[in-house]
Amino acid sequence: MRRLCHFLLIFLSVFFFLIPPVAAVSAPQKPTVSADSTTFDETTGRYHLIGHVTVIFGNRITQMDDAQVSATELEIWGQGNVQMHVGDDLHFSADAVCLEGFTPAAVLFGRVTLQRPGLIIRAESASCNWNEQTVTFYGHVVSIEKGKETVAETLTYDIEENRIK
Repeated sequence: MRRLCHFLLIFLSVFFFLIPPVAAVSAPQKPTVSADSTTFDETTGRYHLIGHVTVIFGNRITQMDDAQVSATELEIWGQGNVQMHVGDDLHFSADAVCLEGFTPAAVLFGRVTLQRPGLIIRAESASCNWNEQTVTFYGHVVSIEKGKETVAETLTYDIEENRIK
């Protein structure tokens, strides 16, 4: 009986101290949000951020003039001079953006432009899937890659492979 107790004590010690807690492994990454001023509307349950709004999520930095943040849906709706930088060489601009909380997605609206060395893509809207490293453009899409212009209704760009699919 005494051996069994020692065995269980050693087993549990190893189990709890050497294996990282599940919460630490699966905790979702949270964005960092800042603005010149912030107010809360109790009737809608939304924060309103005004002036130099910046959202940092991993290697993505999104800036806009103002935004609304839903505390319950964890969505950030921004508008006005939307600029998104992904890493060092990928840049988006648009009229508005929806950053979908803790999910790896963003939707850009109105005069969307993607710029990367040797590539420009313009469209009415774009949907970014950061897990798959793709951006799908919709509506009057014009891409200019190394001087060659392509026009389409939709177009998907692979960020990782730096190519149009």
